[in-house]
Amino acid sequence: MTRTISAIFDAGVFRPLEPVELADGTQVELQLQLASDTSCDPGDENSKKAWLDYLERMESLPARPASDGLSNRDHDQIIYGG
Repeated sequence: MTRTISAIFDAGVFRPLEPVELADGTQVELQLQLASDTSCDPGDENSKKAWLDYLERMESLPARPASDGLSNRDHDQIIYGG
């Protein structure tokens, strides 16, 4: 049996947007098709612009240490110690 059900992916779980009449524990097979109005479409022009702006800002960070001797390359050492 094949049936199309709209759902939202939330915290690692698909949550149906309508009642589903299946017994608990029923195994199903999912085929994903993103809704056309999704805002996380990587082909979306706003998403592309946001990523390009982000990359430009990251590339503009200084590669050399600041006056305190630290740079963006010291991130892991600062956060996790080392």
